[in-house]
Amino acid sequence: MTQLFAPLTFASGHTMKNRFMLAPLTNQQSHADGLFSQAEHNWLLMRAMGGFSAVMTAAGYVQPGGKGFEGQLGFDEDRFETALAALASDIKAHDCLAIAQLYHAGLRAIPGCEIVGPSDDADTGGRAMTTDEVEEMIEAFIASAQRAQRAGFDGVEMHGAHSYILCQFLSDELNRRDDRFGGSLENRASPIREVIAGIRRRCGTGFNLGLRLSPERMQLRTGEMLELVGQLMAEGNLDYI
Repeated sequence: MTQLFAPLTFASGHTMKNRFMLAPLTNQQSHADGLFSQAEHNWLLMRAMGGFSAVMTAAGYVQPGGKGFEGQLGFDEDRFETALAALASDIKAHDCLAIAQLYHAGLRAIPGCEIVGPSDDADTGGRAMTTDEVEEMIEAFIASAQRAQRAGFDGVEMHGAHSYILCQFLSDELNRRDDRFGGSLENRASPIREVIAGIRRRCGTGFNLGLRLSPERMQLRTGEMLELVGQLMAEGNLDYI
């Protein structure tokens, strides 16, 4: 039990004062256009005031077509930075790390926009992204991480779980591509690796970077996910998985 209250230092140099981290929760409190709201600000700030050593936002979309819930915050526009900066500043004032979770819903995006994913999908009516669109999505993750850093966040977590777009690319059932983003596990994991490399290149090694993965279900193969986690850990570019 004493370990729960012991500090934990990441490779990036950031230290949590204890082992309690607020996971990203879908609270749907942001404005309809993706602008972070005062109500959501207050809710997250209360967690920092309550003693958590790291507070993470709900999943924020990196492209307009990647929105998966109403009331979801966005990281896809520079105009969002002012509200996000106020949150990061207030969280950090309580000796708490401010982390943003970034994602793209892919085939799980809300109706009303064109649904896209790694391959055509009959269940959702989604179409396969072109190679250029995949590269644009990767760039959107990297650019969103830069916005988070400019706003004062200590780091970001990439949401590669729960059958959202990065997870969809990992699935050989949902990803039937024949370009460099499909086929082998190495190719299917390319979007994740390219996002990691891009964030490290532009945000530096002192920026906290995590990844959330699903080890099973979600049209994934557990053996492949174990193999991928081992590889990512050995590569040493992430603070945590």
